[in-house]
Amino acid sequence: MSVPFQCLCRLGQSSILSAAKGTSIHTFDLGSGPLHLSSWAHPLTKQDGTSNPQPTSQDGRDLNEQDSEQPPSKKRRLNPDEKPNEEGKANQDETGAVKEAEDANGKKKKKKEKKQKPESRARPAELPFVILLTATEDGSHLVAVTGQDKTLWVFEHDGSGGLKELSHRVMPKRPSSISISADGKNILSADKFGDVYALPLIPPASTEAAADTPTPTPTPTPSSVSATTATSASKPAASRFTVHSKRNLRALEEQERMIANGKVVPKENPKFEHEPVLGHVSMLTALATAGSDGRPYIITGDRDEHIRVSRGALPQAHVVENFCLGHGSFLNALCVPASRPEILLSGGGDDELFLWDWKAGRLIDKADVLGHAKRVVLDTSRVAVSHIYSYGAEGHCYVVVICELVPAIFIFQLQQDTLEHVQTLDLASYPLDAAIVAKTGGSLRLAVAVDSLKYPGTEAEEQRQVTTQSLFLFERDESGQWVRAESVPDVASEDLGLTREELDTILYPVEKLRKTEFEDDAEGGGSARDSVAL
Repeated sequence: MSVPFQCLCRLGQSSILSAAKGTSIHTFDLGSGPLHLSSWAHPLTKQDGTSNPQPTSQDGRDLNEQDSEQPPSKKRRLNPDEKPNEEGKANQDETGAVKEAEDANGKKKKKKEKKQKPESRARPAELPFVILLTATEDGSHLVAVTGQDKTLWVFEHDGSGGLKELSHRVMPKRPSSISISADGKNILSADKFGDVYALPLIPPASTEAAADTPTPTPTPTPSSVSATTATSASKPAASRFTVHSKRNLRALEEQERMIANGKVVPKENPKFEHEPVLGHVSMLTALATAGSDGRPYIITGDRDEHIRVSRGALPQAHVVENFCLGHGSFLNALCVPASRPEILLSGGGDDELFLWDWKAGRLIDKADVLGHAKRVVLDTSRVAVSHIYSYGAEGHCYVVVICELVPAIFIFQLQQDTLEHVQTLDLASYPLDAAIVAKTGGSLRLAVAVDSLKYPGTEAEEQRQVTTQSLFLFERDESGQWVRAESVPDVASEDLGLTREELDTILYPVEKLRKTEFEDDAEGGGSARDSVAL
């Protein structure tokens, strides 16, 4: 199944848009007309004659080539009394030993052999999809995250859409949100284990050389393994005085025994510079930066409804200034409008969009989102906000809200201390991401990436036709409403061999953050996913 564009990012203040599609990144010039400029593909995917990326193993070989002696088309299960056909005779030499072992050892050996049957196709969890994109304020660098391999990529932008890969760093945990520090020198990476790391945007040359050059290690002798490991391995955090059950005591004894026998391998930390700056006790889901009175701040949101405001100066980032508390469900999106830096917008699993004075930790206003979503998906009873963006036009500040599995985008105008809904932009399918890009002459364009799946049963059915395009452009008319302009030319389609269910798992992760075991009993409602047939 062909994958759509899933992540968008504007490169600085230019008219160049970066768009991630599956495991690749493309750039487009949207100034005078949508023009494809360049492409980058993940190095672990190879393009064959049909433009299908082939998953590879860590040693660089195709997964389908590792067993080249036995092509996937000839891997099939045989009954005990069935003989291989003519097509399988060519492989009898390779499989003869296995067959004899089965005859000699009986059924138990056969069952074991079946369990070891290799998988001929990579599962979706093995595909390095691009899950996050962000750029520096001047557009000189683009930062991307591929989820499967937990890798953070940095590209240099030449100003004309060309991307040059500068570095790639494998993070300890998979990043869930990224941002650029206020000074533009560091990358802030939040993960779902509650930690935020600071990494230099451009790593020092010495660090890159140390990371790329393996250091030879002498082979330890059997007599020295136990002593070396016992002294170097970390001791268990628990002790015999802190465990309170026989089960935990047995587990502690097993850990101590493994350390004494040299079976515990010390965990290697990444060789590149990465400094932990702050942490939550819950899964981090959103990260934003802000400034006030010349001081930088880091704002983080987690699955447990907490918004924390911390100091942005990295040596003091662990210092908490205040909290913004009031959400009743998970956080997933934060936005500090450039034209209103004293304001914070937040959303997630709640029915409303929250408006904060983040410096004081004060809730200013709430704007209903569920009510507008119900006009699009009639029988939905809750929403999951996936993205919040802002833009300025004609001296006013506007907010763009995207909800997962709702085929529309909601536009709000930020007044002095309220949010007013001004437009519901109907779409052909479910929106995945959006970006505001300046057009030649100063006018704005709204780029929207949508799923390739048609949304059924809408009032504007004539506007919801099946199409291979997944990236569309909108422009503002004289009244300030967004109207459809054109679509961005599609690039070579990636067919990764995914089923619809597998693709949904990758494209729609937000609703899974909801603590359904508690909220279903309290609210008795379903989500847009429950009410829409995929």
